[in-house]
Amino acid sequence: MSIYPRIGGRLIRPTTGMIRMGASLFALHGKLGELLPLERVLAAVFFKEPDRVPVTPFFFGGARRFAGISYKDFSLNPEKAAESFLAVTEIVGGDALYSVIDLSVEAADFGQKIIYPDYSTPHPDYSQPLITSPDDYERLETFDPRKSQRMGMVIELSRILSKKAKLTYPVLGFIFGPLGVLVMMRGAQNLFIDCLKYPEKVKTGLEIVTEVLIDYARAQCDVGVDGVALDTLFASQSGISRELWREMEGPYVRRITDEVRRNGALVALHNCGLGPYFDLQIEYMDPVLITFAYLPDDCRDDAELKEKYGRKVALAGYIPTEAICMETPTRIMEIAREQIRALGPGGGFVLCPGCEYPPNQPLINAAAIVRAAEIYGKYPIR
Repeated sequence: MSIYPRIGGRLIRPTTGMIRMGASLFALHGKLGELLPLERVLAAVFFKEPDRVPVTPFFFGGARRFAGISYKDFSLNPEKAAESFLAVTEIVGGDALYSVIDLSVEAADFGQKIIYPDYSTPHPDYSQPLITSPDDYERLETFDPRKSQRMGMVIELSRILSKKAKLTYPVLGFIFGPLGVLVMMRGAQNLFIDCLKYPEKVKTGLEIVTEVLIDYARAQCDVGVDGVALDTLFASQSGISRELWREMEGPYVRRITDEVRRNGALVALHNCGLGPYFDLQIEYMDPVLITFAYLPDDCRDDAELKEKYGRKVALAGYIPTEAICMETPTRIMEIAREQIRALGPGGGFVLCPGCEYPPNQPLINAAAIVRAAEIYGKYPIR
């Protein structure tokens, strides 16, 4: 069970107003001493300056290395995945726990065949897509995610982490957006063509997928996660046009995030696409936090990003993946320092990679990210 009490089987959570008040108190406490990770994150997310900038190295699949388990065990066994996430937090550090496994989770339970490599991220069998023609969208079927293999595993992982975190760490659930789930079963090129040529058929599939994802969001909230992040990768210049995203995904993700809020949890987003559409995502989903890898399409630099969005939504990012793979720890700390100075003042910033920490990369740069927050992220930021 989570830390939240239940009445009539329903979790009783603090309201957003209560959390905002708590954030102010945490910020005051941070001027006197060290905060707990949960206090630090909430203060920053609600635009207060905590003791220092919160940080997470964003370990997903790479976390398995800290528990010495196979990628398949990490992907299918909630107890072993939880052990991995807790181990990396204990050894490397970080201010949050999250139940992200990989982007094939939802598609697998709809029936897409998945390949589980020994040392790499699970992915669809691209030679056997579940959706082979526009007529196949309507053949998708709804189901209970609590009773499915992989979404059920993530729900149980979320329950374990929520219980272990107690009042120390925030726990963030995760859902791949409806378009992303269809991409895993159809392929990106084919899906985007279908969106243009057969939009009503695609919308039939989106409706079915969304119904399951709403239930999936409800189930994650029910086991006690503090928030749920929705991955809306295709709301970016790496995906589809702004106008097409409005039509094909915006209304569906709004329903999912509304369900998260209805169940008392906070809404976050992840978008590691090039030129993400921050304004559209805020309009449709009203998140408290966005994790990102590239500047939004309407910002030229960090200064404009902070000015335009720094009081609308908390920003989390955005150390480049290529830097993590190629640069020294010293250089990683320099990049982190630059981002902290640009985006950290006034709160509303969490330091992290722009996307998942590369699962098979050396671990030293993860420690550098955490260390940079500890050294350069102390408030007031100079």
